[in-house]
Amino acid sequence: MIDIRFIFGYLSQAMASEPNPATPPGAPALSEPRLSRRILAAWLPWWPTERLARRHPDARTHPFVTVADSRGRQVIDAANPRATQAGLTPGMPLADARAIVPEVVVRPADRAADALALKRLARWTDRFTPRVMPDGVDTIFLDIAGCTRLFGGEGALIAALRTALEDFGLTVRLALADTPGAAWALAHYAPDDPAVVPPGTGPTGLEDALAQLPVAALRLSTDVAEALISFGLDRICRLSAIEPVELIRRFGTEPVRRLQQALGQVGEPIVPLRPLPPREARRAFADPISSRADIRAAVDGLLHDLCLQLSRSGEGARRLHLVCHRVDGDRRTLTIGTSRPLRRRKPLMGLFAEKLDRVEPGFGIDEIVLAADVVETIDELQTDWSGEGAGGYRAADEEELADLLDRLGNRFGFGRIGRPMPQQSWLPERAARRRGPLSAMDSAFATATDPASAADPTAATDPASATRWPLDRRRPLRLLSPPEAVEVATLEPAGPLFGFRHQGRFHQLRAVEGPERLECEWWREDAPRRDYYLAEDEAGNRYWLYRQGVQNPEAAPRWFLHGLFA
Repeated sequence: MIDIRFIFGYLSQAMASEPNPATPPGAPALSEPRLSRRILAAWLPWWPTERLARRHPDARTHPFVTVADSRGRQVIDAANPRATQAGLTPGMPLADARAIVPEVVVRPADRAADALALKRLARWTDRFTPRVMPDGVDTIFLDIAGCTRLFGGEGALIAALRTALEDFGLTVRLALADTPGAAWALAHYAPDDPAVVPPGTGPTGLEDALAQLPVAALRLSTDVAEALISFGLDRICRLSAIEPVELIRRFGTEPVRRLQQALGQVGEPIVPLRPLPPREARRAFADPISSRADIRAAVDGLLHDLCLQLSRSGEGARRLHLVCHRVDGDRRTLTIGTSRPLRRRKPLMGLFAEKLDRVEPGFGIDEIVLAADVVETIDELQTDWSGEGAGGYRAADEEELADLLDRLGNRFGFGRIGRPMPQQSWLPERAARRRGPLSAMDSAFATATDPASAADPTAATDPASATRWPLDRRRPLRLLSPPEAVEVATLEPAGPLFGFRHQGRFHQLRAVEGPERLECEWWREDAPRRDYYLAEDEAGNRYWLYRQGVQNPEAAPRWFLHGLFA
């Protein structure tokens, strides 16, 4: 299959480079006989930490670093702006960093994940130009020649790209020049942002634009850059004044090659990303189909073909579209989603079966297309002969739960499905939070569905991830939010409780157990201490009451109903 974006890029260059057939031989050339390259470099200086900020919100509000192993010890690989301002820099041992900033948040570095995420971001930026190439782990090259008029000029395209990346929560520096080397150097080291070199300036104009930048702007290796600086060649202007033969004799070919690439004297191609293989299956029918049984059989066959493709690529579908083309030119579309990457035909068919009745075949359907537009990598989990994985859970039970959640999500919407998860707090209303239905299974299943949790050695020591439902404290099945005030009946202010009035009805109590004193965390002062009582009335109903204001002897304590037991 041919990608139309690459046809556009090829034709734009070919039409610009071919001579005008109407121009006679010997006639002067037109003003723009050739479409020169215009390379836009987008540098993401905080990419490793800002990438993780989506999963770890504290990466934006606290000093945050990623660490890697180096010679038997952990050193900082990347740091966010708050950590950098506190004095934490890449290469610093983690022990020294904790001594400087004890509250620093640490996560393991993953260069492969950074590069993969950058590649995905580069694919997203192909809406600006079809010629996009990621460079390293923090830079993207875009050849925008021929595409600027679609956005209203170079300045408008640069502004649109900056706005889009900043909306993602990313910090970006931009530079535009005729060569990738010059654009990279200006994006990383130029004082202006964006730094723009006018088109067609040639080697002389590029040399003037790069003259005052450090030699590291030429993308030299660390050893070569330090050697040049030790000889006083710390600026590009000083380096370009030396004869290439002398530079090669003393420092090798790297400085000369990089300088010539930046000046456009040696070619440096932009290799666009290859288009993703289509994740779709289609069937055309010589005789249009219209019966429910034929449509269901066709969809079942398409799912078999698509799941086979996904299995070969190690992926699973998160969202699928089914498009039925009718003979009258109209079409019907069905969309389903899943709570986790899925490539098993039977549960997917079950999700489509609930919606196939909505397809109106009309005079017949002559083609059906099934496409997976959102896919994710599936990491297989090893189980033993009994079907149990690490941690003792049964994988079959988790699959059944996931299938149920898929059906509920497609019927009511995945945003309406959640599960309460415990978090560390003594106050009942703060002891749980709402999470996604599959976002916090037990540790073994979470590792299977989230590979990052397995690669994070700090996950086991994270208080939020280690919190479990308390088994030694009885808690009601239903909490009232907010707690409702009640009137209590006691023989004396501090005496035993024998009844309470709630919503105009008096409940005579036959058993009361308590008190259990609960207080908020020491750093919070917005909730006073409470004394909780488990009470049972004469009808056998159980209630969770608490008394507030015991520490103030001058005021009468207040009573509230906070929960109901089943």
